[in-house]
Amino acid sequence: MSDRLRFVDELAALDARETRARYAAVLTAAKARAGSSRWADERLQIRVATAEAVVLSAVRRAIAEVEAALAWVDPNEKGTP
Repeated sequence: MSDRLRFVDELAALDARETRARYAAVLTAAKARAGSSRWADERLQIRVATAEAVVLSAVRRAIAEVEAALAWVDPNEKGTP
């Protein structure tokens, strides 16, 4: 990712794989900057921790929704040709 590209640039156009890669990149950049005990760094660390908690919660919810949807599917049902 170019230094000139902001992490949010064209975010809506990314697919799931690209979004995960962008998220990993922004977390890496944030964690690299949040290395001291300065107030701004502590705020950044809190924001990173909050973002990670939100993502974890969303993924857990998505897993539960997909699992519930699996219950609707009859494994013996054939698709229409």
